[in-house]
Amino acid sequence: MQKSYANYEYFIETPMEEFIGEWVVICEGKIVAHGRDVKEVVKKAQELQPNKKFMVVRVPDKEMMIF
Repeated sequence: MQKSYANYEYFIETPMEEFIGEWVVICEGKIVAHGRDVKEVVKKAQELQPNKKFMVVRVPDKEMMIF
């Protein structure tokens, strides 16, 4: 399985209630950084996981509907 797909699959299958309204960075199937400021979150992820591809996602608020 490709790593990028594994990151997406992890996001879809993992409960994210504790991260509602935050940006989450997933690398190699685990959360490596999260917070409300996307620039800070990405910077932290790059420091923790240099030279690795990762996925950045904003966890939607409870009120947001997905169709």
